[in-house]
Amino acid sequence: MHKEILIEDFKKKIQENPECDENYRALANIYVADEDYANALCVYEELLEKFPQDMQALINTGSIYFYKKNYDKAIENYLKAYKTEPESYAVNYNLGNVYAEVGSFANALKYYNNALEIKPGTSDVYNAIGFLYQDNEDYQEARRYYQKAIDIDPNCAEYHINIANIYQKLNEFDSACEHYKKAYEYDKSDKKACLCLANAYASLENFEQAQSYFERTTMIDPNYYPAWVCWAIAKADEGDLDKAIILFKHAIELDVSKPNAYLLLANILIGEKRYSEAISLYEKALKLSNQKTKIYVLMANAYIMLDELKNAAKYYRLAMKEDPENLEIKLIYIDVANNYILKKVG
Repeated sequence: MHKEILIEDFKKKIQENPECDENYRALANIYVADEDYANALCVYEELLEKFPQDMQALINTGSIYFYKKNYDKAIENYLKAYKTEPESYAVNYNLGNVYAEVGSFANALKYYNNALEIKPGTSDVYNAIGFLYQDNEDYQEARRYYQKAIDIDPNCAEYHINIANIYQKLNEFDSACEHYKKAYEYDKSDKKACLCLANAYASLENFEQAQSYFERTTMIDPNYYPAWVCWAIAKADEGDLDKAIILFKHAIELDVSKPNAYLLLANILIGEKRYSEAISLYEKALKLSNQKTKIYVLMANAYIMLDELKNAAKYYRLAMKEDPENLEIKLIYIDVANNYILKKVG
């Protein structure tokens, strides 16, 4: 009730004194605090009609559009702010972020570098440039910038996780473990850091340490689906398929809407020659996943193992329809279909 009174009060003040920019800001702030971004935008647009170069209104409007993923409008407002005040750190950094989001590498790098010229040695910008290079799959440059961020702020867990992720991609698992461990030590309630550390130890085939951190992760959050899936994968890599099957089934119980555990469990069951169970899981995954071609092929392969060539041909045909340019699938389909016909005639 108090909020509604404030809103009406500021609306009245704006009507009585439309040249007072502070009333617009105060009203917009109430809407933003309430996550009512549509009304906040209306207020900022009214303010910008009166004061088209109002920096804070331009930045806030851009930020709301960025949050709403209307990147064109975000860029439009940030560029207006940039023309008004090109030396603004916030404007340059925000422009870097929005251009990074739309995949414009050169523009993003330009504005991030502008931000660094304005505020040299800002760790957040180095970290953002690291993300930019990572998205561009330039992992060496990503590592270099993440390290710059760490050199400035060595106690930031996020930076250590980011550089550790790069080390994982570069197959430098010892270095990945080192940084994941630092991130985890800064905050032992961080389930993401704990899980990353577990996965890094699994990559090193240090399954005893991996097990320890998988257990810790699931203690932090017993319903953390990725932890159970990753733990199951590690157990499968270790060769403990019985435990892997149990863990995959538990992951499925936690979240029946995600296809990963169905697919990975089915693949294990194929190796165990439990083809009918695997097919049942593939069917469930098929309803949840966009990777239909892959799943059709897996189902067809399972039916071949059961010597059910008619069903194998059916699913290869479905895979072929999903990916008509895939010559390999087409050739396998023809071969299976011919074998089915020969078997039926014979």
